[in-house]
Amino acid sequence: MANLLGGGAERVTVNIIKQLDKEKFDISLVMVSLEGVFLNEIPSHVKIINLNAKKTLYSIFKFRSIIKKIKPDIIYSTLFHTSIAQYIALFNVKDRPKIILRNPTSPKLLFQEGGLGFLWKFLLKKAYKSADKILAQTPEMQDEISYYYDIKQKYVDIFINPLDTNGIDHKVNNIANPFDDEKINVVAAGRLTQAKAFDTLLYAFKEVIEKNNKFILHIIGRDDGEKETLLALQKNLGLEKNVNFLGFQDNPYRFFYFSDLFVLSSRREGLPNAVLENLYLKKPVIATRCIPFMSKIINSGKNGYIVDVDDITGLSMAIINYKTLDELGTCKSFNPSSPNKYFLELG
Repeated sequence: MANLLGGGAERVTVNIIKQLDKEKFDISLVMVSLEGVFLNEIPSHVKIINLNAKKTLYSIFKFRSIIKKIKPDIIYSTLFHTSIAQYIALFNVKDRPKIILRNPTSPKLLFQEGGLGFLWKFLLKKAYKSADKILAQTPEMQDEISYYYDIKQKYVDIFINPLDTNGIDHKVNNIANPFDDEKINVVAAGRLTQAKAFDTLLYAFKEVIEKNNKFILHIIGRDDGEKETLLALQKNLGLEKNVNFLGFQDNPYRFFYFSDLFVLSSRREGLPNAVLENLYLKKPVIATRCIPFMSKIINSGKNGYIVDVDDITGLSMAIINYKTLDELGTCKSFNPSSPNKYFLELG
């Protein structure tokens, strides 16, 4: 991993590490930079190796030395730069380990929106083609990986994000309510980026409070370049009293647990952990059609609503009408993946 600063890919990786059986796996976590809010969640039996580099690509030769020293059976990576780095680091290395690369986001959107330059796309394709398995978060992502990276589907497995349910249960046990019970508390969570469409959510929330001023929106997540823009929009819309930016939270589950509903306004996602976590906590979820898989886990009109991406009025009406949902918290059946079973089979 590059770091453990708190993104969805980092959360999934930490959940995998925590669920792997320490009697069967000898785990080393190799980090480009030893920083991040999830560091304190890494179990004590895991060996943490700090490459102490400023950027992932500066760490390649150090990583190559670590590979030769440890001689791992499996290498796992889940971010584009670290996947490319391991590909380069393994060049001409004998006794090649099995490679598992988890894909973090939609290849279709990545290629259409130009999220990576030509060289990076070329190297990423090379890295993916050299892997033993690519992990897709949804069936749609599996199809996209096969198409955009020209990889046979037998090399792409669907691996639904594992939840740390024990950790969630622990973090909501005997905790104080952070909210005013006289209000209707809406929670959203994610890095403050364009992809999360918090601008759309603010415009929608303006329509919400024009109909019912008891609604309060609490946005959890670290700034990733959009905070000043969002604060200016909050002020322009007159939402200072109805929208709170809470920043990163070590325990977002207490906010999820005591909220009235959760909202995902994203323009694009891989598979949002926060939606799965709120459904686990039996919270109604309003989400955009940022991925087709959303309809597999949300029964629209039952345990939540699904609206179009950037549909301001559709989003505001879904928020206002959340109490009409009649199966709060229930989730369409889906099977989170078992890291133990999967890694043992591959190894």
